[in-house]
Amino acid sequence: MDPDSPAAPDRECDVIMQGGVTSGVVYPRALARFAQTYRLRCLGGSSAGGIAAALAAAAEHGRACGAPGSGFAGLAALPDTLAGGRLADLFQPQPATRPLLPVLLALSGHGRDGRRTSGLARWGSASLALLAGWPLHAVLGAVPGLLGWWLALAATTGWATVGTAALASVVLVAGVVVVVGVGAAATLGRAVPANLFGVCTGRSEAAHDGPGFTDWFAERLDALAGRTGRGPLLHGHLWTGSDEAAFRPPGQREVDLRTVSTCLSQGRPYEMPWESRAFFYEPAAWQRLFGPDVMAALDAAPPARPAAADRHDAWAFEDAAAAARPRPLRRLPDPAHLPVVVSVRLSVSFPLLVSAVPLWTVDRRSAVTTEAVAAFRRGAVGPAPEFCELWFTDGGFTSNFPVHLFDEALPTRPTFAVHLGTFLPGREPDADESANIEYATDNRPLLPSHRPIPAAGWAGLTAFFAAAFATSREWPDASQLGTPGLRDRIVRVLQTPAEGGLNLHMPDAAIASLAARGEAAADGLVVMFTEPHYAGGTTGWDNHRWVRYRALLGTLPRWLTSWGAGRAAMADLDPGDPPSYRLARSGRRLAAELDEVLGAGADAVGAPEHAEGVADLTAAPRPLTVLRRMPQL
Repeated sequence: MDPDSPAAPDRECDVIMQGGVTSGVVYPRALARFAQTYRLRCLGGSSAGGIAAALAAAAEHGRACGAPGSGFAGLAALPDTLAGGRLADLFQPQPATRPLLPVLLALSGHGRDGRRTSGLARWGSASLALLAGWPLHAVLGAVPGLLGWWLALAATTGWATVGTAALASVVLVAGVVVVVGVGAAATLGRAVPANLFGVCTGRSEAAHDGPGFTDWFAERLDALAGRTGRGPLLHGHLWTGSDEAAFRPPGQREVDLRTVSTCLSQGRPYEMPWESRAFFYEPAAWQRLFGPDVMAALDAAPPARPAAADRHDAWAFEDAAAAARPRPLRRLPDPAHLPVVVSVRLSVSFPLLVSAVPLWTVDRRSAVTTEAVAAFRRGAVGPAPEFCELWFTDGGFTSNFPVHLFDEALPTRPTFAVHLGTFLPGREPDADESANIEYATDNRPLLPSHRPIPAAGWAGLTAFFAAAFATSREWPDASQLGTPGLRDRIVRVLQTPAEGGLNLHMPDAAIASLAARGEAAADGLVVMFTEPHYAGGTTGWDNHRWVRYRALLGTLPRWLTSWGAGRAAMADLDPGDPPSYRLARSGRRLAAELDEVLGAGADAVGAPEHAEGVADLTAAPRPLTVLRRMPQL
């Protein structure tokens, strides 16, 4: 089926994608393949996965409009447009940070030829990049050593000359290393923070012919959505499926796009677009990150409104204080009027490579704010509220594979997830891309990725600490790979160390291979979920729903037992006169009915005659899962 056919598929699905910088070239054709069989309803991811999710959301929005270049045909063509070095051209450093980019890529093991380097070759490449980036420092550092050589050549022959020359060589090397190191450190310490903690802001630079990646991404979004020349794509456009940007609750949105960003200042992740309206942006700073069309859309958006009516005047007070600052702030609009490019940009600030995004909020911890609120409630004028700056960076720091984003108690449609993995040592990519992917063809778990850690030398020490860092941020995502009801909808796309990641100069052949591998991954899941594979001729989708149901049943005995014990312990509290969060009559009536139902469930799992049934429910599938309350991010 043509994914851009006016007759959209009857089936629906959601898709989650993992972050991975240039590994994102895996996703366009994978998404176009999903779109042949399914209408894409919910799309999400972090970092590069968030970029792909937004592009697919735009393509789904534009599927019906039929404008040239819109829809999934345009999305599938993206890997071809990034060949010929255009992928690297999207990452355009500012003049002050330009020397750092080759060093960063060399240290990551990727050079301008796209080949993977390691060991001495990596350090050699980084050294050459340092010399090329700070040539004047290299010359100044070499001067003492060159003077020593001149003295050695001017002296009479003999051991004194040899000793002087040897000492001069040491001084020359040491001088170059020290002075170039000082220059690089000075650039790193001054230029990078001044550039919002990144080498590239994402905007286009005059030294390059093509657009920077943020400008390119904004242009692609509008083209795929059929909105070229009509202003940036907003979340509200996706929700309504029209040119009207309006709020729609989850579950009623035509296309629901979500990404994840990490707030370093608060040490926590946020889902985008957030429900909170407490954030402000500084237009002068954001002009360095977003184009004129995006800034104009933010400026033209209707003012955000608080959920509680009694907060309207307080918000007006905060907005006035924000506008009166020496560097004025503006409150972010409601999520329906937030440009999609803003949500995604907040998720893709890969540390050091891409600038972080600053936001501001009222500092609720300050005494000034407390006094101002108290004065406002008395109708008096209080002191202006204090604002604190927040720094948002790559969503992959806290959730690089947010497979949980669209999960409900039981699924009504598949939520596919594309995971990025690596080949085991000694294994090379197969010419048949379908052999370079992994997914569950039965109820056995998808095996976790493996990071080799040699127990010797600097290589082993480096690998150990790299694995420790990766584990500290990826363990919540990795632990879900073997979970019943999750593992059978995940496909892993394998890559070599030379593919994806920070390899901005990937050869055209590698880009084409990864794009085809992504298409093969999507095709594998689609076939698994739509064709008979299980007993009685059932599909993977049938099996998936049953596994989700069985896994949920397995969690209930423990949860209901805990609920029953806790509810009995609070029997002395009167719902009609609680210490806080009072319930209206209708709420108390519903709470009583829920108490009765949950109490009956607790009694059932605790009854002796059901002991064998509880054991049966919790025996499989393994590993068992648990029900926990978690904050909505």
